[in-house]
Amino acid sequence: MSTARRIRQGMVTAATAAFLLSGCSQIIKGGANIALGFAERHIVPPIIAMDDADMACASGNATTPLIMSTKAMGADPAKIGVLLYTSAGVCAENNALNAELRYMRAAKANQIEEAKDARIEQKRWAETAARRQYAAYLLFAEHYEAKYKIKLGDQCPSMKSDLDKTVYLMGMVSGLQAVTNDINAGGTVNVPKDIAAIVERGMSCVNNEQFWGAPNAIRAAIWTLLPGAGDGKPDPWQVMKESSAIGERGGVRLPQALYVIAAQATGDKDKLRDALRTYGHSIEEGKPVNENYRLVDAIARQMIQNASDRYWTENTGMRTPEDGYNRFWDESAVDDSGLSLDNLLDDSVDTGTAPAANSTETVAPEAAPAADTATDAAPEETAPANATAPSTDSSTETAAPVTDEGMPASNTVPDTGNDADMIEDTDSAEAAAN
Repeated sequence: MSTARRIRQGMVTAATAAFLLSGCSQIIKGGANIALGFAERHIVPPIIAMDDADMACASGNATTPLIMSTKAMGADPAKIGVLLYTSAGVCAENNALNAELRYMRAAKANQIEEAKDARIEQKRWAETAARRQYAAYLLFAEHYEAKYKIKLGDQCPSMKSDLDKTVYLMGMVSGLQAVTNDINAGGTVNVPKDIAAIVERGMSCVNNEQFWGAPNAIRAAIWTLLPGAGDGKPDPWQVMKESSAIGERGGVRLPQALYVIAAQATGDKDKLRDALRTYGHSIEEGKPVNENYRLVDAIARQMIQNASDRYWTENTGMRTPEDGYNRFWDESAVDDSGLSLDNLLDDSVDTGTAPAANSTETVAPEAAPAADTATDAAPEETAPANATAPSTDSSTETAAPVTDEGMPASNTVPDTGNDADMIEDTDSAEAAAN
């Protein structure tokens, strides 16, 4: 066989192999894209319509690697990936909050090592949350800038489907959350701070009424947190209150969550309580939830609960009690059933309005020589351990009340405000958490 003939045969073999391998690659890519398209049309909408934020975050942890593996096949999992990374970030944020609450309780009890350990744990989970949320933002930004030939924050994509608009909104929010969690983690993820400005400008691309007032609420929240961002803009707090009303009408309370978070981040107690009451009243009145976006409302509900738990624990050592969105520990109020608000913080009954613990009924007949002296003769140990508060008679020494978790009640916890030098803390930007 001549040399020229061998060369021709080799070229034909190489071309055939390249065609077959390319065809196989196209089949894999096509199959992956078909599967993703099916999921976007038939699986994602029911997930967004579910109302279990914990289940969504767990599924985000479990299925994100599976969905993202299709990228190596040539498919584009960006839209589903953004939602999954965002959901997985919720889990990490919840774990960071639990560690932060543990830190607060330990700090109140002067448990220095416990407080330091809790702070370390909080920073680690904040770092995990920032990584997941930043991954969601990068995935979103890469996909939308390539698909719509735009620059985020400078131009608006011509989005047509509600899913595209929802992914746009969630991708932007994830970028903003990544910034705050990276601050809490000490900057270990190096999330660019200019994302906040990009998000503020980019929110003008989403219809405010269609998406429950969330776009304007996001912008207003950034105005309160980013120096100079609110110059020449409307009053951010008024914008957030108006957006909260829109969200309540639309059945998705994401604007209320943003109002709560912004108020807590700025340290304004009055605005924080107003924001929590706004949410509490909507719960009391049974405002309906948008059936198509119940998951977004559930995530917003969890964001509000987390902020409220942080506020209550910082001041009382315990999480938000029942009706804790509308009435607070330092307010004198009685609900419709006549129960004193003081009982939210202490298992005992208000000694100024309630008698001692029915000592006349609990004393055995032989222990009480006469009915009119039974109260004076009744020993203290005859009252049940979890009964009402003992008499405030100065001759009787009472034990400090405790909460259900075994921690001292808020009015007996020593002030640890001067112990800051003993407990390592993060920088002041940590107030912008979540």
